[in-house]
Parts: sequence; C-alpha cells; structure tokens
Amino acid sequence: MAAPDMSPKAGKPLVQNDAGSYLAWSGKDQPALAGEKLGCGLLVLKPLGFALPHYADSGKFGYVLGGSAVVGVLPVGVDARERVVRLEAADVIAMRAGEVTWCPGDFSYFILAGPMGVLGGLDAGLLATASGLTSPEQAATAFRSQPAALLTRLSRKLHGVRPREHDRHGIVVNAARVPPDSTGGKTVTAAHLPALAQLGLSVGLALLDAGAAVRGPWVLRDAAAQAVYVARGSGRVQVASAGGASTLLDAEVAAGSLLVVPRYAVALVAADDAGGMELVSLIKSSRPAMEHFTGKGSVIGGLTPEIVQAALNVSPELVEQLRTK
Repeated sequence: MAAPDMSPKAGKPLVQNDAGSYLAWSGKDQPALAGEKLGCGLLVLKPLGFALPHYADSGKFGYVLGGSAVVGVLPVGVDARERVVRLEAADVIAMRAGEVTWCPGDFSYFILAGPMGVLGGLDAGLLATASGLTSPEQAATAFRSQPAALLTRLSRKLHGVRPREHDRHGIVVNAARVPPDSTGGKTVTAAHLPALAQLGLSVGLALLDAGAAVRGPWVLRDAAAQAVYVARGSGRVQVASAGGASTLLDAEVAAGSLLVVPRYAVALVAADDAGGMELVSLIKSSRPAMEHFTGKGSVIGGLTPEIVQAALNVSPELVEQLRTK
C-alpha cells in the first residue's frame, strides 16, 4: 500500500472576487486531512467585503492574522440573540456547528442567500406560504435577488451594525492575553475560551525569529492531530512517527501552505535565515498535552537524569545539556 501524501499544500480558491477570497484545503487533495477529520480555510475580506450569512456542519474557530472586521454570530436556539463583535489581529473566535455567521475545509457551508442559498432549492410558492408572503414572485424576490456566491462587496458601510464589547464574552479571546509556554509558543485552549471545549479544538501559535530558529521536537501526547498553517515566512519541517527513524515528512514550506501532523507523531520546524516564520495550528483537542522533548519543562527534563542517561547511553554532561537548553 502506498504511503499517504503528507506534503504541504496551498489552499484552492473557492471564491475570488472584488469582495475578497475564500481558499479551502480539501481532504481529496490532502488525504491526511480527511484521515484526521480536519478541515481548514482562509478568508480574506477587502474593504467593504461581506461574507453572506451561513452556517456549517462542523464546529470551527477563526484566527485573525491581520486587519479588523465586524462579525455576527446567531447561536442555535429559538429566540437566540445575535452577537456582534469587532475582531482584531490575534483574536480567536469559536463557532459551533449550526450557528449562523455572516463573516466565513472540508466543511459544508449552508448559505442563506445568493445562488448557493439553501432556500433557493425550495418551492417559491411553499416558501411564500411558510414565510407569510403574498406570492411566489415575492418569495423569489426575497430569497433569490442576491447574485453573489458567499462573498459580495457592499456599496456602503452598514452603520446600523454596531459591535458590542460584551458580546465577545465566551466566544472571543485575544491571544495576547494567553501566556506563552517555556518555548515562547502559545496554545489557546478551553481554559482561555470555554467555547472551544464544545468544539474539541485548540489553537496553537508560534513565532520563529529569523536566523534559523527551531521549534520542537514536540508531540501531542493526548492523541490529538494538528493541521499547521504557515502564515508567514518559510523554512523546513520534519514529521516522524513510531517505528524507528520513520520520517513521514521532510519538506520545505512557505507562507500559504498547510501540513498535517498525525496523532502521536513528532514534529520539528526550522525557520529560514531571513524573515522567520509564523505558524497557526488547528489542534483536535480542547486541552492538548503539548510537550517538547528537550529543555526546561520537557519530557527529558521531567525524567530522572539517571534514567535519561541510561536510556540514551550518553554522559551525564550531555543529559544536563538536553534538560536545560
């Protein structure tokens, strides 16, 4: 049986127009995504760009790489109140399956307007009766007048839409408020954003400085897979699995590419000399046990030095170096 294709790949544009673009990574192109039941997308909105109201068949989170936008979320439930928030760089927002949002994988998006609108597949006469409208023509006008698919450009700002600071509570947190770990990276978990517990997800963030900085080797010891997106810069990534020097991936990566770290696999990333790297990870666990193998607070650092010395068959001096780097 041929080994699955683990190579990093760029997303494919599903929508690209004067409002912005939406790129997605498909399990068809990256079998590891499908195997770990992960989906990823990248939304870019230009000024006055508007993502049509929609809901998805999976829970998801969004991480703001740059800029700002106003986002609406309508929770599931009768008489639920719409929450309107302003998102800034480094914000993380969590959304449950079925929640309607108007700012957007192998997700199935159910759009509420436009040629891809889910209501467009229903009979106009029945829609008119169900919606209290006077005729099928009026129903067609109400639900089929939007020509755009997913993204459209507004003609003006929507001044009646005002974000409310208290609406951020429970669904949005800024990563600046999350303390870094011993390696300088951050993991936004359910402890920081309770809504992530319902999704079973966390957000991993890492900045590698220019000058061939290295992150790892690390492992998620609670059987959680990762999808790692290179937001900025370039470098080299290696992923290894059990079985003795079994290298799943050894590749150069650049901004815009995505790779998968399977469950229990060990990963290491080295940034190029110029520019450094920024990584954003989707972690399939709401409270992941991410551990590094060397340094303070690491796996080797947590074991008795004599055990490490015997296991690695090395000198005490080298063990100390591995524990304290």
